[in-house]
Amino acid sequence: MPSWTRDQMIEHLTPPPGIAMPPYPHRQDQIYRWSLLATTAGLAIEGVGWLLSDPLLRQIGQGWTSLALAVAGWTFLVWLRSWRFGVRTLSTLGLVFWLASPLIGWAFSLASLAIMAAKETHCFHFPAGRVIPWYALALGLAMIARLNPFIIGIGWLGLTGLGSWLVWGRWHLPLFEI
Repeated sequence: MPSWTRDQMIEHLTPPPGIAMPPYPHRQDQIYRWSLLATTAGLAIEGVGWLLSDPLLRQIGQGWTSLALAVAGWTFLVWLRSWRFGVRTLSTLGLVFWLASPLIGWAFSLASLAIMAAKETHCFHFPAGRVIPWYALALGLAMIARLNPFIIGIGWLGLTGLGSWLVWGRWHLPLFEI
């Protein structure tokens, strides 16, 4: 991960001509970072729930993760309005489907996480963001295939590790303000 000065960050985050960004105060960036950290905690709870075959713990982990991703989705910094809309929609649907259909809820939540991780990698060159989208897809397929719960639990803990790596990188950047 490169080390960024504040001036380099401002230059890098300045949208190209013709793209108007809504205001992004530094408080919103703080909320985004904390929600990514909360997402990682929720992923860990989910992983432990699968390892222990505890449905209540899995439900709590999914709810926690879905809520944290919804907050992250609504505080996500991206230039293009369609991308903001897409991430917000996916993360909100993940929360909406959390109790009604957990597998569908996870599909939406993991999709929003994958997009946010890929964007973070595109902008800031975090290695974890290159892996998270593919890892999330593989984890979703493992859940659809109903693999052994212990294996799925290990998968969730692996995603927790990747998420922690991404959070660590994001936390070491200066706070953004546009």
